Amino acid sequence: MRNLYKTSLSISLMISKRIQVAVALTVIVVALVGYSIYASAHAFDIEGEPSVQPFQINLGDQALDITLESYLGGDPVRMMEFTLISPKVKRIYVLFRASEIETDNPHLLKASASVGEGLGIAIGKGKLDMNPEDVIPRQITWFQRVLVYSGLMGTESEPVIYFKTPNIGGTQDRIIIMKGIIIIESSTYENSYVIASYVRQLVMS
Repeated sequence: MRNLYKTSLSISLMISKRIQVAVALTVIVVALVGYSIYASAHAFDIEGEPSVQPFQINLGDQALDITLESYLGGDPVRMMEFTLISPKVKRIYVLFRASEIETDNPHLLKASASVGEGLGIAIGKGKLDMNPEDVIPRQITWFQRVLVYSGLMGTESEPVIYFKTPNIGGTQDRIIIMKGIIIIESSTYENSYVIASYVRQLVMS
């Protein structure tokens, strides 16, 4: 009888421990999912008051009024240069999301390619201590947003250039400079290319 009792108690304790482990794992999974959802939604949140500078981009017969907004203090142009052109930079991500309207995408493709070309020229001039393949264009995913929010991407050594086009909430024509992050926001896809061309000129000059 005593042995039977001990066996039953042992089985009960084993089941109890398994339940505790299952509950703990469930809590961890729920917490991770909740964190990922929140981080993905708030990866590019802006806090504080920026230094704002009106600016006009002139590309031949094209002129576009934009604003440069720096959340790092100081001159926005200098802060943008400091973010992208620095000996500490080892990798640069160019993130965007393609439009469901196919005619929009050639402008977005040209915009990301323009920035990539400028960075490639900067690398060739020795302004960046990295290789051309370290400029990484990517269709943005929820996982990359989580990495940005978590501070694992969009850092001093791995800055991010993020194209905020109309399909993902772009309503203004501006460049936002944050620590490790440059947001190129545009009200149209055509304007994203114009603004990207300015960034290209800046990094390669």
